[in-house]
Amino acid sequence: MWMRVEKEASYTAIIKAELHTAMGCTEPIAIAYAGSHARKLLGKIPDRVCIKSSGNIIKNVTSVIVPNSGNMKGVPAAAAIGIIGGKSDKGLEVLADITEDDIERTKEFLQK
Repeated sequence: MWMRVEKEASYTAIIKAELHTAMGCTEPIAIAYAGSHARKLLGKIPDRVCIKSSGNIIKNVTSVIVPNSGNMKGVPAAAAIGIIGGKSDKGLEVLADITEDDIERTKEFLQK
């Protein structure tokens, strides 16, 4: 019996170490995180963006609303809102502090 409890404790410890909190569906969050990190590395908002990803990520991002985006969908929206208002230091909660102003600026960025 104690071996079973010990194994369960080991599994629980592994899960706690490996799982990370994310806002909503992880695919748009991952793209938003990449966008926010790119902006941080550049030190400014880029003029244009090229996103390369697997087909599975693209399919999933296309079919869900990007969290805190004002109901935007798709790869461009996920990347743009991450670039405009994302906080890369928050990891997979990159879009937690998005404001209405960030959403409007994201829409303008997408029009360019």
